[in-house]
Amino acid sequence: MDEAKRKAFLGRLSKSLGRTEVPTSVEPFDYSKGPQGKLMQNMSRDEIVELFKAECKKNNTKYVETTKDNLYSVLMDVIKDWGNGKVIYPDAPELDEYKLRDAFNNNTNQDVTFVKWDAEKGRDYCIGEAQNAEMGITFATLGIAETATVLQRSDVGSGRSVGLLPLVHIAVIKTKDIYPRMTQSMQRVQEIYDADPAGFPSNFVHITGPSSTADIELVRVVGVHGPVNISYVLVNED
Repeated sequence: MDEAKRKAFLGRLSKSLGRTEVPTSVEPFDYSKGPQGKLMQNMSRDEIVELFKAECKKNNTKYVETTKDNLYSVLMDVIKDWGNGKVIYPDAPELDEYKLRDAFNNNTNQDVTFVKWDAEKGRDYCIGEAQNAEMGITFATLGIAETATVLQRSDVGSGRSVGLLPLVHIAVIKTKDIYPRMTQSMQRVQEIYDADPAGFPSNFVHITGPSSTADIELVRVVGVHGPVNISYVLVNED
């Protein structure tokens, strides 16, 4: 927008707001008394997790709980529950944290094939593998209890296609990383990346249950633009 159009636009906006001229500065709004950061702030960790699970049931999301040491075994059970097949997963730090890298590479179950998102092989290769996979495993950065939402980061090792293109999305999330509401989760995201600005992902995807829409006559249709089935694997580390 050039300067003349900018001034004309701001002039019309200022006039609509009852001003006689465009201000040179605007007093920052005082958000300190807003309710959004205070709602649910006194919930215990157990209450937050229970709310998350209750909301999962409302939006048709399966969930299962496990410990860090039993994660691989539980993942294999979830994969079996969805019918086995080809599974794509990200090249993420969690592979080493949960000792999944070797487990996926050394898998002996002939009904399950693991494929890693490999940026070195190119974008088209990775997206093609995701399209041909029955399931995608991701590692969520955070969760939101109020809506059973997970925040899925996208970066060089984990394209969003991993959790978008397969019919089944399996999201792994630590229960300690579930926050009551979006306000608290966004505060946590800011804390994480204020400490590591260079590590900020290309985007965050908020995922709440299976893909669905109710735009047409308020009739809910599942599987319009993403997975029809979602399972959360909740990892308890306490």
